Order: sequence, then C-alpha cells, then structure tokens
Amino acid sequence: MSQQKVTVRILEREYQFAATDEERSSLLSAADQLDATMRSIKGNNSTLSADKVAIMAALNISHEMMQLKHAHNKITQLNNNLQKHLND
Repeated sequence: MSQQKVTVRILEREYQFAATDEERSSLLSAADQLDATMRSIKGNNSTLSADKVAIMAALNISHEMMQLKHAHNKITQLNNNLQKHLND
C-alpha cells in the first residue's frame, strides 16, 4: 500500500497527512467533521483561541465516541441475551 499526501483544511489552516488510497476518503470526512465542529465552537465563542477550540472539539468528539461505545456494548449485551434465550 503506497501512501500519498493528503491536504485538509481546518479553520482556514492547511494540514498535510500521508494516507493510503483506502484511508483517503475517511480521512477527508473526518477532517470535514472536525472543521465543522471547530467552526461551531468558534462561532459560539469567537474569543476562544484556536488551541482552546481544538481542545473543546476533541473533548466533544471523545464524549460522542464514548457514548457510541457504551451504546454498542449495550446492544451487544442485549443481542447476546437474545441469542441465549433463542438457543434455550
């Protein structure tokens, strides 16, 4: 798998990453989501520094990820219980 340079734009700044062809699309989508999240935070408080906006965006995304993991674990547990009852 060869890697190519991918440029993303977040809060009017460009960042370059190396990514394979398979990773490119998801990397661009992630960058778009991060940019939207950071713009929303910046729009609600224009006095925040870029560093604080980035920290708040990271915290928001981490919180969402933890909620999704919790929901996934709960669904897995329910599925396992359902399978158990179907096999009994």
